[in-house]
Amino acid sequence: MARLKNKLKQLTSQKSEISKIRRKGENEYKKIKSISRKYSSSLKSTQKRIDTFKQNAEDVNEILSQKIAQMESIRRLKSAAQERLSSETQNKEQIESEIDFSDTPEERQNLQYRLNSIISTIEDITNEIKQRTSMEKKLSQAIDEIEKKKSSISKTLKKNIESKPELVKLAKNAQVKLNSASKKFESAKKRESSVTEKLSKVKAAIPKAKPKTKKVKAKPKTKKVKKK
Repeated sequence: MARLKNKLKQLTSQKSEISKIRRKGENEYKKIKSISRKYSSSLKSTQKRIDTFKQNAEDVNEILSQKIAQMESIRRLKSAAQERLSSETQNKEQIESEIDFSDTPEERQNLQYRLNSIISTIEDITNEIKQRTSMEKKLSQAIDEIEKKKSSISKTLKKNIESKPELVKLAKNAQVKLNSASKKFESAKKRESSVTEKLSKVKAAIPKAKPKTKKVKAKPKTKKVKKK
């Protein structure tokens, strides 16, 4: 009986200590788990941003290529129009010179007709060059804006790519610590469970004390008075 009581006392004390270790291990496990989730979430978010910015960069590059191609096309057309304008201007000057030296009214009239046609062509070419110049200016502004956007995306993408290795390292270290904390916590739970089971068996082995029964005092006998 005394041995069982000593065992009970010993196991009770042991359970108290192990419970403290288990609670400490549980708190540590929860803390590290929270940190691990934080790093894991940050890593996933970073990778998602990297994928998004890569796609954005591809889209911007495609648009930029289209705008540059349009710009090159407009500049070619503008250059060709300027060459035509130069040629027609020379023709105009030549016809004007011929008119001054024309011999007959009929010749003058024919030359004037040609001159009017050339002047009309020059006006058309001049308007075309103005339109090409306006389009060139707008495209130049659009290209500048796209290049700024491209630069901004590239900087953000580079920043996220550079931050990823450190996050990977932190996430891995946190996972290693989490695995270690998890093992310690599980070990403490098993030990606590084992001690609790032993404690229950010892308690069951100790016979319960019977409750003391209260003795009921007998009522004093009353003396019968004899009638006279």
